[in-house]
Amino acid sequence: MAVSAEFQGILDALEDPRLLVRSDYTVAYANRAFRQKFGIDDFEGRKCHELVFHDLNPCGSCGRICPMDKSVFSRQVERALERELVPGGERFLELESVPVAAADGSPVYFMERIRIRDDAQNAALREGIVARSPATRRVLNAIARVATLNVPVLFCGPGGCGKQSFTRFLHENSRRAVNALVKLDCTALTDERFEDELLGRSAKLGGSRTGGLASRPGGTLYFDEISALSPGLQRRLLTLLESGFVREAGSAQSVALDWRVVCSTNAEDPDRLVASGALREDLWLRLCVARIDVPPLKDRREDIGELAELILRRTGDGESAEISSEVLALLLKCSWPGNIRELECALMRAQLLAGGRKIRPADLEAPRYSELSAEDVCGDTLLEEESRWQGTRAGLARRMGLSERTLYRRLQEARELQQKKEKGTK
Repeated sequence: MAVSAEFQGILDALEDPRLLVRSDYTVAYANRAFRQKFGIDDFEGRKCHELVFHDLNPCGSCGRICPMDKSVFSRQVERALERELVPGGERFLELESVPVAAADGSPVYFMERIRIRDDAQNAALREGIVARSPATRRVLNAIARVATLNVPVLFCGPGGCGKQSFTRFLHENSRRAVNALVKLDCTALTDERFEDELLGRSAKLGGSRTGGLASRPGGTLYFDEISALSPGLQRRLLTLLESGFVREAGSAQSVALDWRVVCSTNAEDPDRLVASGALREDLWLRLCVARIDVPPLKDRREDIGELAELILRRTGDGESAEISSEVLALLLKCSWPGNIRELECALMRAQLLAGGRKIRPADLEAPRYSELSAEDVCGDTLLEEESRWQGTRAGLARRMGLSERTLYRRLQEARELQQKKEKGTK
């Protein structure tokens, strides 16, 4: 069926790129904004996923969320946030599908709006997220798939790897972004505080509760370290996830709580939480609907250089301290068991020691040195550190995170390396 000239004129008057799509994914019309933004004029009969993602396969078969597929069944407006790699970087696309119905209510077309979300990438940088590595990009892809869905999300990963930053990024790209993100530390969460946060503080002498999250719905509720939650609170959280209601202890009255639940755990093997009894199995199944694994920093080494610049810029009043190529080489070779948190602390210490000049290897206080060989830590670094040190060798060893014997051996190796270099230049 041809699209009338009048309808084409209406679509062309809209500022956002729009596609009018048939139920078989073929495009009936692309408005002027789409043609200009995507540089495509020959749209008639081509598939929408081909025009938007340059992919011959439907979004659903490629792991993407297709809002049109959802609109077919819901007969309502549906949305999705997708991340796409493009030359020179990446971009986020916000997709919206609106059924265009006939007189009997059956959809004739689906009008798709495509918005390029430059602010999504900016949000990632604001949260300290750098996505140079494939591992981090996989995390962002997973977040993009669930951001606009109203399902609980579970972030799994070691301490310091950025789960809270990814939670904020998820919230900022959800439909709840205009409302609050509230974090609850499960290691310190008691029954009383749980009720105070969700239902409001109880007035004395039997007065009603006021000021709780139930009175300002629409936000995201983040439970940090979910396995530390007491069995009783796990049961209440499960009830909240299943029913959307929470009940005050000792009361028969339930209160609706329209908040999206996001949880995190530091457990090395999250699946063992249930076996050990730390987490209820039924709650675990609920949370695993959208489980996102955040890898440690050692598996995201491509991010380290830009992360270092971002950290130093934040701690330097907007001006990033420079790091030498030798320092960057050291940062890339360390295993960072404390992940981004440890990297941040190491760089902040180095920045203080550098005192405004370029950060050198000797400025890295080195629990870091203990895991590197003399080949990794350049000889100049060890020898410079020794020449600057005014205390005992034992004190220098403690500063560098080494035993005195290991320090002696590595200094000897460093001197030998230096001698070899000097001979090679003669």
